Amino acid sequence: MTVDQLPTLPSVRDNGFWDGVEHSYIPASELKLPPSLRCYEAQDVSVDPITYEVVRYSLVNANLEHSALLQRLCISPIVMLSRDLQTSILTGLGDLVVLSPNLQYFSNSHALAIKFTLEHRGVSPGIHDGDVFLSNDPFVGAPHQPDMALLAPIFVGAALFGWVANTMHYSDIGGSTPGSFCIDAVDTFSEPASSPPVKLVENGVVREDIEQLIARQSRLPTALRMDLRAGLAGIEVTRQRVAGLIDRYGPDVVAAVTNGMMDSAEAVFVERLHDIPDGRWSHRAYTEAAVPGDREVYAYQCAITKAGDRLIVDNLGSDTQTGSINITFAAFAGAVLAALTQQITSDLAGAYGGVYRRVEFRPEPGLVNCADWPAAVSPSGALTTEMQLNAAGIVVAKMLASGGEASARRILGPSIPHFYTALTGGARADGSMFIHANTDGMMGSLGAMPARDGVDAGGHFWIPDGIAANVEDNEQQYPMVVLYRRLLEGGADGAGRHRGGLGFIEAAIPYRALVFQLALYLNDSFPKGLGLLGANPGSRASFRFRSGTEVRARLAAGLVPTSLDDLAGSEAPAAFKGPPLLAGDDDAWEWVSPSTGGWGDPLLREPIDVLGDIRRRVLDVATAKRVYGVIVADDEVVDSATSACRLDRRRQRLDGVEPEDLRQPQRSDGTVGDLLHVVNGRWWCNGADLGPVQTTYKDAAPMRECRVRDIAAEFDAADHEMADRMVFREWFCPVTGYRIDTEICRAGEPSLADILLHT
Repeated sequence: MTVDQLPTLPSVRDNGFWDGVEHSYIPASELKLPPSLRCYEAQDVSVDPITYEVVRYSLVNANLEHSALLQRLCISPIVMLSRDLQTSILTGLGDLVVLSPNLQYFSNSHALAIKFTLEHRGVSPGIHDGDVFLSNDPFVGAPHQPDMALLAPIFVGAALFGWVANTMHYSDIGGSTPGSFCIDAVDTFSEPASSPPVKLVENGVVREDIEQLIARQSRLPTALRMDLRAGLAGIEVTRQRVAGLIDRYGPDVVAAVTNGMMDSAEAVFVERLHDIPDGRWSHRAYTEAAVPGDREVYAYQCAITKAGDRLIVDNLGSDTQTGSINITFAAFAGAVLAALTQQITSDLAGAYGGVYRRVEFRPEPGLVNCADWPAAVSPSGALTTEMQLNAAGIVVAKMLASGGEASARRILGPSIPHFYTALTGGARADGSMFIHANTDGMMGSLGAMPARDGVDAGGHFWIPDGIAANVEDNEQQYPMVVLYRRLLEGGADGAGRHRGGLGFIEAAIPYRALVFQLALYLNDSFPKGLGLLGANPGSRASFRFRSGTEVRARLAAGLVPTSLDDLAGSEAPAAFKGPPLLAGDDDAWEWVSPSTGGWGDPLLREPIDVLGDIRRRVLDVATAKRVYGVIVADDEVVDSATSACRLDRRRQRLDGVEPEDLRQPQRSDGTVGDLLHVVNGRWWCNGADLGPVQTTYKDAAPMRECRVRDIAAEFDAADHEMADRMVFREWFCPVTGYRIDTEICRAGEPSLADILLHT
């Protein structure tokens, strides 16, 4: 199949299908506004450069201060530390002007909710100065129900001029599971309530009936109301800041600046797209268990087609919606936009509205990554949205890898595919309830890039400001003790020419708890985070629970365990998504936030870089030989032995054929990664012709397949039945034996044609 033959869904934006009721809301190209709602009509004015910059930075700073105020006023560590929030300023029609450096997949959430409000609330209850609307409906604009948005209009006289908005993750808003991540939900009726936009503040006065309605659903009503009031304070301060700019410089000048910000962002994006050939790039990611006890594996596919100066995004190839592993259009689009802006236009400092003009979404409804009502979506904030971010990030990285050097320099390595955590809840010794939405997963790791290794515990590209809690803070606020938290060791997981960033491992026990429950945990059967263009996947993230450990006696004796294996007790295999676990005084648990995928073939890693990892004690000598073919003795690389070892590995890949050294073509029309070149419209790899670029090179390259757990010992899992549903495929240059790329997929599934170019 060629790129020209691939199906492309037609645009259905203007036929009323995407209504926000039965299907997700996607605004039509022209909003249907009620005649009674008058939008401000700005006059064209000339703005001198100094005034332009003053107003531009004033808008940016107002939005940043909005974000900072929420972090200071909120009591939820999810907001204070994780930065699981977003603030934005938008035009009167709900088009984004600027975001803050917090959760980036909220990028289009405010725009969707505001446009829905304009179309459906303009008559009843009406949109007026001093109003604030609340919405957490995933089929309208929220990524999932705990992400509640506050939306406030700004008026100039009787005309609507713009909006300020914030979204925060609230610790608990109801549902079957403490913390509102309802992994056992089969539809939305087992989840927290979803509210389309409703007026929370009317003419500057909070409607207590609506506030009480929202708080009544929560296990932590006081905390919810305090965070809600913090959100309203942030809205009001920012609205006054923007209104002050309008009063000082006039609405026409402010409108000219906001339009200029969007126009310049669009121009930058278009210019950078010109460095990339037209084509289609896609990635397929997998998860397991739609609900606890489910034994199936499910696919999420994301594809971007570039045609000139615009991008078309679809989700063809994804599985049908099921269980609680779904996301709606809002989260799907937000993930893709986050991957695009953070890799291509991060230097725009959140002024991404103009970028969105050049991205069109043509999703197929009813799939796991564009679910229809009444699909369950509440766990998506820890699971499915992160998987879509991982997939979208890989798609954008491969698109950029097909461009010039400037494009390749913008690539960010793949993110981890879930937000791994151990969410706990219960009652303290005094009987007061607690929910600990563990934010330590914010330490994350950053994947490898074309010119550098990933970053150990380097966070996530999709939430630049996110941080983890101090261990002491967790222990002060919650009835628990953390036994250890440390970096993972380097190994085959994340290996590449540049290795992925290392994740971490953490263990804890209850302490002075009346009731202690682990409500959410994840134990991967197979690694879900692929490496890029020849690299190994990232880690398989594990979870272990051991009972009867006698840990308190060890601690009393001054013996601090550094591994769960240091402790006595019994341990049962944990499912990927298991039922809630009650933890007693002598129970302990350990969970892993994984290392990310690498970049390029591990056999191309510079031996001096391998030696550097050994000297930093993140890799041992035996693993260096096993994974990278690098021989180290007496703290130095043995060059001759290393060359011989690597040559033998490449020979084995080619079934005994003697490999050649790397060389470059005399003329190249482009490259993809370390090995592929485009020469006269065909794939070229060290002299081998792998077919026209409109087709996949995989059809002509040697391929090797194995069970995922056979890649290396690091990828083994206790649940072999689930693990062996997945296979690992490697494609090699037929001349050199170096890896071109890899894939993890379901056994027996056709390989993905992930890079197809137009000539």
